[in-house]
Amino acid sequence: MAAILYLCIVSLAIMWLMWLRPQIAQHQRELKEMEEAPITGYGSNAIPAFKHLTLVRTLDEKHLPVGDKRLVFVGDVHGCIDELKALLKKVNFDQHRDHLILTGDIVAKGPDSSGVISLARKLGATSVRGNHEDKFLLSVADMEAKGEPISDTTADNDLKADLMVDQTLPQSERERRKLAKKLSRHQIDWLKECPVILRVGYVNGIGDMVVVHAGLVPDIPLERQDPFQCMNMRTINLKTRIPSEKHHGFAWEKFWNFRQKKLPADERVTIVYGHDARRGKNIKKYSKGLDSGCVRGGRLTALVVDSRGKEKYVQVKCKGYVK
Repeated sequence: MAAILYLCIVSLAIMWLMWLRPQIAQHQRELKEMEEAPITGYGSNAIPAFKHLTLVRTLDEKHLPVGDKRLVFVGDVHGCIDELKALLKKVNFDQHRDHLILTGDIVAKGPDSSGVISLARKLGATSVRGNHEDKFLLSVADMEAKGEPISDTTADNDLKADLMVDQTLPQSERERRKLAKKLSRHQIDWLKECPVILRVGYVNGIGDMVVVHAGLVPDIPLERQDPFQCMNMRTINLKTRIPSEKHHGFAWEKFWNFRQKKLPADERVTIVYGHDARRGKNIKKYSKGLDSGCVRGGRLTALVVDSRGKEKYVQVKCKGYVK
């Protein structure tokens, strides 16, 4: 009996020294860094004018959930048209009652980017600009600057579109140029109009809501956020408040939630976002991550918000189109 007790004490001591104490120390360091003012002035720099990019737009208040109206937020679709249709059917989407908001990355990788855009336009949906839309539109701008043909209606299949693209370009750039030739000019223009940040407004039971593809830096006004990081960030340096697209680091949404709890209730903001399929569906009090890896065979996720602020999460299984 004494030997068993001795082993238990030794095991607990080892666990304390090897795991628990370092975890507590790290947590205390993180709390201290989240509480302290940053050592640099990130966010105070001048923001340049963006000629072909809308940084912030406010949702028309007619779409806010009142009465029987609902907001339906959907994570990264990536051209998975069948899954998007199945998800909208599963949530009983009604165009005359509900408003669809897409968290960006609605194009690329999947089988039918054109179909997704067409459906979004037909339903009067709103989308923010994701990193894949941004890269695609930069490719379009480069093609336009070089006088290359865009939106070629004869490019009705992958083979024809591929033959029209310079084969010396990197594979990712060739894919974007192929997509440019398969979309209509109206579809490309629609993507250009998608803002980086969508200010949804006040939703009963939740408070102020914002949609962005990747994330936001706490304590920085929306109009002073870095658009690249809004579309790409995954982590944040707590000492400098500088965000990064890298996976390894302190999760930006953890810091966002920490900072929101410090604010008066009427100043808190809840973010709906996508982008981070590795973390998957990631629901916290003031951040709702909806990218659950549909294009890779995961799930397509919707957040349905009604007039009382009740949140319902609905998913459909996806076929998987890329590894």
